Order: sequence, then structure tokens, then C-alpha cells
Amino acid sequence: MDRTKVPPLSPLDLPMSLLEMGCSGSFELITHPTPGLPLPPLTTLPHGLPPTNLTLEKEVEKQFLRDPAWLPIHDTDFCFQKFLKLSKRDVNVDSLFNCAAAPLHSGLSVVRDPTTGMLLDFTEVLLENTDLSAKNSLSLQRQPGPPSESLRGSNTSFPFLPGGMEELTLDQIKKKSELEEDIDFENDLLKVAPGLKTGMDFTEKEVKVAKPEVNLMSLLSSYDGISDFHRDVEEKEETKDAKEAPTLPRTNSLEDLGIRDSVSPSASSEQNKDDKSKENPEEKKKWAIPVNISAPCDDFYKRIPNPAFKWPFELDVFQKQAILRLEAHDSVFVAAHTSAGKTVVAEYAIALSQKHMTRTIYTSPIKALSNQKFRDFKTTFKDVGLLTGDVQLSPEASCLIMTTEILRSMLYNGSEVIRDLEWVIFDEVHYINDAERGVVWEEVLIMLPDHVSIILLSATVPNALEFSDWIGRIKKRHIYVISTLKRPVPLEHYLYTGNSTKTQKELFLLLDATGNFLTKGYYAAVDAKKERTSKHAQSFGTKGTNQSTTASQVMSQKSGNVSKVR
Repeated sequence: MDRTKVPPLSPLDLPMSLLEMGCSGSFELITHPTPGLPLPPLTTLPHGLPPTNLTLEKEVEKQFLRDPAWLPIHDTDFCFQKFLKLSKRDVNVDSLFNCAAAPLHSGLSVVRDPTTGMLLDFTEVLLENTDLSAKNSLSLQRQPGPPSESLRGSNTSFPFLPGGMEELTLDQIKKKSELEEDIDFENDLLKVAPGLKTGMDFTEKEVKVAKPEVNLMSLLSSYDGISDFHRDVEEKEETKDAKEAPTLPRTNSLEDLGIRDSVSPSASSEQNKDDKSKENPEEKKKWAIPVNISAPCDDFYKRIPNPAFKWPFELDVFQKQAILRLEAHDSVFVAAHTSAGKTVVAEYAIALSQKHMTRTIYTSPIKALSNQKFRDFKTTFKDVGLLTGDVQLSPEASCLIMTTEILRSMLYNGSEVIRDLEWVIFDEVHYINDAERGVVWEEVLIMLPDHVSIILLSATVPNALEFSDWIGRIKKRHIYVISTLKRPVPLEHYLYTGNSTKTQKELFLLLDATGNFLTKGYYAAVDAKKERTSKHAQSFGTKGTNQSTTASQVMSQKSGNVSKVR
């Protein structure tokens, strides 16, 4: 947009400018003796306006350019006159007192008597990691974020350091940065961009240069000197090799030398294997520990005299072994049959977290299952919350039930709930084998911090030990695998052959509780099926042939009777 050209001053025009009087917003017209030069707006303040007040240019820009809605379209003169009548500015004095508080570098620590516990004195202790926040650190020692981001976190926050990953020191970070900076920009660059078939060709093209003339006599004379030099160098190298050649030890037989030569490579290979095993001892370490449930757990109530939760029935052996591992704050994988009682382990973990005043997250793969578990646990523990994509009930509860996708989002966004988290229960963990959603379980297992213990529940995982060993390797912690050999509650298999209200009670036992196949029930079911099919054929069979035969029989009987009468 072109600026409006101001005509030059005539001899009769007076050069004038505006003089701002203090901070009130009033102006006065003044003149100056140099008519040829424009005079900018002046002020009576020696250092100009304070930062709380707007200058004349900013105020005009605010009124006419940023907020022009109040301007009439065709009456600009009236608006300008209205603006000239403004005498007061918006003054915000509180903006001068805005000062960010510095973090505390020290705190008070209590000194107590070790025998009586009485308070003796206070000492000042230096605080570390005072400058850490959710925007620059993965540590759990960082300052908490705002309350609005305590539950779901923020996409601009850092996640907490995943378990099994060691936090890098300053020396390691420096070495890593030095390695990253050592980049060969001539050989390490990509020539083909991702997704494209062809790229740039950076090969150097040969430049043809005219061959100079060669003088053979000068070349031959120079070659004579070079050949003599090479001879001297070769003689010196031969003498060095003769001096450095190892001397063989004196022996009475050649077999000793052969044995030593044959043993040395194998010994060196064994030493290399030992060195490798010493360097990486964690690779051969077994992280999955199977728990024997064949023997009864007689000392259960002695080891746990005051359990966190009690049931009105006697627990099975695998449930007792799992509870013992939970009391030791170990991670557990319960691979039990369907309806064997895996929920007992989850209930005890929830009760244990409430006893420790920590939190537990129960994840399920399906939203309907989350709603069902919320209703079940709500009647048992009361302090239970639900988090789904569209529902949020009691987010401050000690036990939160959610889908695995919600937990993944909380881990990536650095939710403050992770600080108080003690247990994460994965129900139906075999969903990790799903082609589309299995990656969610992998991400959550990897991103969980080190202070969080894991409880895995499933009935259809065939390789529980292998799966637990993988989790133990990435988390660098033992996983106790508890599997059931058979169902604690036996099942009986019946065959139902009914198809109506009359036959709805036709149930035939085929497999009893011990797993024996009953031929008597099988043959009874076959007979009932045959009887029904025969009745069906009689009641719904072809009736035309029967009517014709009876009619022929009736005609023959009538003809016979007539012949007898005659």
C-alpha cells in the first residue's frame, strides 16, 4: 500500500509538532524554528513513558488498526475527533511486579534421636535437581507440572525415564555428542531420498587433460637411484625380522611342539568366550522364574499374618504364591485357566496399594470390559475411578480402570499419576499378539518406569516363559511365572440335542469332571436324535401315495364284496 504523499510546506505554513504532557495523555501544539525539517512528537518526561503506558503510535495503532470494528465506514472525521478527546490510558501497574521466583537451593532436615525418635535439631541441606521440570528432564525428581496437567499430562512434557534404561551421565552425553558430530559429509550422505527410486549423482567426473611429453632418459636415470634405495630398505627389514623372530623352546620330542600348537587356538577361543561372557553377563541371565505350585503353601498365613484383603473362601496354591510375590513387590505373570481365579490377584494388588497409599492402574483391551470391572471393583473397594475416551469418573481414586491406549497417552505425556503408581495390571495380555493393537502393549511395557511393578493376566498365552523373559530383559527385573496345570473347578461337557420346548431338557453327559468320555451318554443322544427324525418323517412325510393306495384297496374291497353278493 502506497503512503500518502504530504505536500511540501509553503512559506506561510508553520512547522508544528505534538508535545506530550506527562503520563495523562494530553498533548500541546508547539512550533520550532527549522521549517524545512519535520519534528517528531516530543514528551516532557526525560526518559519517555514508563513500560505500563502505551505510546501515541501504539495507541493509534491499537484503536484504528487492530480494533477497527467501532469505526463507521463513511464517518472517519467523527472517529478521529472522538479519539482526540481520549484523555486516560489503561495503566497496569501490577505488570511491574511480575518477577519469576528462583528455585530453592536448600531445605531443612530434621535430626532425631535414633533410640527415642525425639526431635533434636534442624539442619540445612542442599537440594539437587532444583532446575528440572517436565519440559527439560525425564527424572522423577523434577518439579510437578500444573494441576490441570496432573491426570492426562501434556504433549509438550517429557515422559518419565522408562525402567531398564540407565540415565546417561554428563561424560556419556559428551561422548555421544562427539560421535554424532563426527560425520563425514562426503561419504555418509544419502543419494536417494526415502520414497524415491532415483536420486543425485555425486560421483566425480574425470576431466580430460592433455598428456605432457615424457623424457625417457631422465626417467631411467631417476629410476636407478630409487632401485638402490629400495634394496637398502629391504636389507634392513630382513635383518629386523631375523632379530624379532621368536625362538622355539628346547624339547626332547617334536610331539610337545605339536601339542602346544594344537592347544593354543582352542585355549584362545575359550578365553574369548569367557571374556564375552564376562562383558555381557545379563544376556545369559534368566529373567523369567517359574513358580512351583504343585507343593502346598502351608506357611502362607505365617508369612502374611495381616493380609491386605481377605476372601470368604480358601485360596488355591497359585493364588497364594502370587500374593506372596506381590508382598515382595515383584512382577508376576499369572497364566491360569479360564475362571480359575486370576481376578483374586488383581484384587489383592488394589488392596495392597490402598494400604500403602499408592495407586494402581487396571488396563483392559475392550471398553465394555473396563465398564464391567469398574462396577465389580466399585462394590468391593469403593475408591475406584474410570477413564475412557468419553467418560471420566473419579480420576483422583487410588484405583483407575482404563484401556491400554489411555495409559500409553499418559506415559508419553508425563502424567503426574505415574509418580504415585505402584501396580499396573494387564488383563487379557495376549492381545499383544494382535497385528493392529499389539504395539500398544509393547509401548506401555517399555515406557513404564522402574518403580512400577507389573501384573500380567492371561489364559491363552502358550509361551508364558518366553514372553516373560522378553519383558524381564527390557525391564531388567525378574518376572515370576505362575501357571496352572488344570482347572481348579472341573468342567462337565454335555451335548444338547433339543430344538423345541418339549425337548429343551435333552442334555446328555459326554465328558465327566475327570475327563473320561461316556459312551452311554453318546449313544443316548444318538437314539434321541434318530427318534426325533423318524417322528418328523412320519408327521411331515409324503401323503399322496398313502391316499392312493387306500383308495385302491377300498375299490378292490368293494369289488370283492359285490362279487360275493352276486
